[in-house]
Amino acid sequence: MKQDDYFLKQIDILGRILGKIVSDLLKLKSKGEIMEGIETITLALKNELDLNLNEIIYLNSKDVLKFLQEERKFNNDNLEKLADILYILGDNSNSENKIPLLEKSLIIYEYLNKNSTTYFPERIKKIEKINKVVNL
Repeated sequence: MKQDDYFLKQIDILGRILGKIVSDLLKLKSKGEIMEGIETITLALKNELDLNLNEIIYLNSKDVLKFLQEERKFNNDNLEKLADILYILGDNSNSENKIPLLEKSLIIYEYLNKNSTTYFPERIKKIEKINKVVNL
């Protein structure tokens, strides 16, 4: 029972950290400073969650969800936050990482759409926008 409580607490902490990163990214985006913040966000993911952004974006598409859910114990809420981070970074990137970032966020968003009982119009808009960019 204590072990279950420990894991629930860790998942909650993970969600809070991811939420803070999303919030920070949105603030940087609103100020037009997102490119300056990408390194900071990448470091925060690495330092706070031991999550290497490059490792995620270069994982085989089939392995992304398995890695995040099984090895990193992401629940759907945390997957949504990570997808938002990847989406914001990809949407505002001009680097070679743009497409891999958007593709990974798309994989997560599509998974969440299939496995969620709640309709999220904002997620649908992101999926449509990503598909336009990725399928060029």
